[in-house]
Amino acid sequence: MKPSYTKPSLSYDEQTQLLKSRNLTIVNEAFSTRKLQHINYFRLSAYFHPFYEENNSFKDSAKFEEVLQLYYFDKAFRNLIFYSIEKIEVYIRTQLAHTMAKQSGAFSYADMDMFHDEVKHREVMNTIKSETARSKEIFVKEYFKKYDEKYLPVWSMVEIISFNTLSKIFANLKEKYRREILQEINIKPLVFENWLHTLTYVRNICAHHSRLWNKVLAIEPKKPKNQKVFDSLNSKKIFFVIAMIIFMLEKIGDEEFNLKNEIKNLILKYSNVNLFSMGFVNDWESIELCR
Repeated sequence: MKPSYTKPSLSYDEQTQLLKSRNLTIVNEAFSTRKLQHINYFRLSAYFHPFYEENNSFKDSAKFEEVLQLYYFDKAFRNLIFYSIEKIEVYIRTQLAHTMAKQSGAFSYADMDMFHDEVKHREVMNTIKSETARSKEIFVKEYFKKYDEKYLPVWSMVEIISFNTLSKIFANLKEKYRREILQEINIKPLVFENWLHTLTYVRNICAHHSRLWNKVLAIEPKKPKNQKVFDSLNSKKIFFVIAMIIFMLEKIGDEEFNLKNEIKNLILKYSNVNLFSMGFVNDWESIELCR
């Protein structure tokens, strides 16, 4: 029989004392207590592990400020990754809408002839209907007020559906349309379908402010056979996703944002972060991801 959960709730002061009892150096207890008021102890505990000796006891050299710096690094890192994924997401929304409209007009996504699987198409259409009904965008209300139509035009629809729904539309499109959408990126559609799934998963981690540092990816990205630079990277670690994003941003020609430089600046600011635990490789800055 499993035991009942009996751990008591602790005040912020008691949380500070618990950390001290576990050998974490806390010079300023008032500062520690104030930070624990701002950051849930359980959330912060995800960053304790590299400072542990054994049995939840901290190394003699471990300091509260070091744990906090790792937390702040991860927060800034998540913001960078989220912003980067948004750029790719907007690009794919644009290319998908343009390709489909060019082939079959404003309501092309309702045309089963563009898709492989009728059951999946029907499921996605039901999802699009639900997401359209939930949308608070003014342009959606004005459109249905003005026009006697069942659906939004595809170029409007792609702006209100979730990233997950977008990836499902792409996954079910016939191969020739998928290839056209990806002509700038030069990744095989089956690999990119998997990459979209991974990016959706990582984006959700960022959106929910969960730990991204040292994450073992639950949805592992595929290694593209036509891009050998990915062969030596650990696809279960977040650096592989960084490499994916840099590769795609360079392929689509985004000149406003350089993720590699942003990561380098972040590492300079938080120089004590263990990069190898994130899947970084030696001389990662010199890897040519786009050839």
